[in-house]
Amino acid sequence: MAAVPDVQEELMEFCSVNDEQFYEVDHRYLGKSSNQGSSPCSLSQSCSACSLGIQLQFTEQTSPKVFRRSVVLVIATEKMKKALKARPFTDDDLTGIFDTVFETISFESHNVTHTVDSIYRYFRSISYEIRDTDQKCFKLEAPAQLVAMHLQGPSIRHQVKLNMALYRPKSGTSNQSSMRFPVALGIKGRSLYLSCVQNGQQPVLQLEEADILKDVDGAELERFIFYKVENESTAQFESAAHRGWYICTSPQNNQPVGITNRLGEVFITNYFLTQSKH
Repeated sequence: MAAVPDVQEELMEFCSVNDEQFYEVDHRYLGKSSNQGSSPCSLSQSCSACSLGIQLQFTEQTSPKVFRRSVVLVIATEKMKKALKARPFTDDDLTGIFDTVFETISFESHNVTHTVDSIYRYFRSISYEIRDTDQKCFKLEAPAQLVAMHLQGPSIRHQVKLNMALYRPKSGTSNQSSMRFPVALGIKGRSLYLSCVQNGQQPVLQLEEADILKDVDGAELERFIFYKVENESTAQFESAAHRGWYICTSPQNNQPVGITNRLGEVFITNYFLTQSKH
């Protein structure tokens, strides 16, 4: 622990008996005489101390004496209060003294920017069969449109399987109550992937040809990324480019797969996923 200087001992070393008289109200000076290496006061004529005929002198000290000089300054100020009987000692009087004694410190303002990683790191791909909670499957219709419909018997062969590309989660995208994983949703056996793009006043869901089984730059290809949000036995898919918009199906049969920001209302946004073996 750093030692605290003995104020009384320092003052005794710094001040002589004459110094005590020096600080008396009727004395002309508040400082040591010039023969001890002091410098005259540089206060302007507008300073209240100078206008009353009080002259301040400060002896140049090395850094270990800074604390001592500060104490002496306080003592001098107290004596000045008694000297200024003509009017009260104001904050402006003290400010004038401090402005002369202490150096002005300048500050510079700097803007700090942080680089955000926009790259989605590819991990692997898994094939899934998908159904909404109404047991509707996805079917691909020409030219490139996904619809949700009930498929049974021989027609089940038209069911679309998703090739889900998995990307490593970024920090802050998962918590204990719901796990969020960035994925890309493609049609198995084709180079078609779902994307969410702005069309007029709101985003729309569409199929695009792409090759994204690799690291994806979110600044350019984030429209292909969806956050797979797992909730117990089902999953939702939220657009990374348009947060709050989820892939949805209509309660009616044979309707296009779309996207909505109105959860829990008309459209279905929860899906059952079954990993495909082939």
